[in-house]
Amino acid sequence: MQPSSEPSGVFGQDGGVQCVNCESETTGSYCSVCGTATVNSQSSPPSRGVLAGWWLRVGATVIDNLILFVPTEIVIRLVGNALNYVVADVAAVLIEGIYMYALLTRPAGQTIGNRAMRTRVRSAADAGPISPDQVLRRYGFVALYSVFVVLGGAAVTMVGLCALVDALAPLFTPTKQTLHDMFARTIVVRQ
Repeated sequence: MQPSSEPSGVFGQDGGVQCVNCESETTGSYCSVCGTATVNSQSSPPSRGVLAGWWLRVGATVIDNLILFVPTEIVIRLVGNALNYVVADVAAVLIEGIYMYALLTRPAGQTIGNRAMRTRVRSAADAGPISPDQVLRRYGFVALYSVFVVLGGAAVTMVGLCALVDALAPLFTPTKQTLHDMFARTIVVRQ
């Protein structure tokens, strides 16, 4: 029997492949929903561990926000009074981004909130540590909320709705991913 050069999994009705992780139909080398690499039928999918539930994720986010509250408030007040509040908001987003980047690019893939809730951020493709690019895409998606809030008006309503959908997505997706997880191809697992 010759090995097939086509991606494996269960072939769908349209000639696509059913993802071994989230069971969506895909046609590429990576699942368009969860980012998992398609695997040979001879291989088994990588072990992902147990996906973190919504409450664990919320707890980690609350802890990280509490930690970041004081430094970002100081920057907003100092820079806002000295220059303007748009620059202050951008500076606050940068502080949060540095925090996320510094901690999530480590092999453990944990912020302080993740450590407290015993969760890790991992690559959806192989359940390994996430790359710097994935951290930037993951946080960049969330940072856009802050940028649009500065615009005011209808943008605030749209951002609020997007943030709500992003936060609630793990309740409705089989891989328990937020929109920013899907964009960055990451998952959150229990330790």
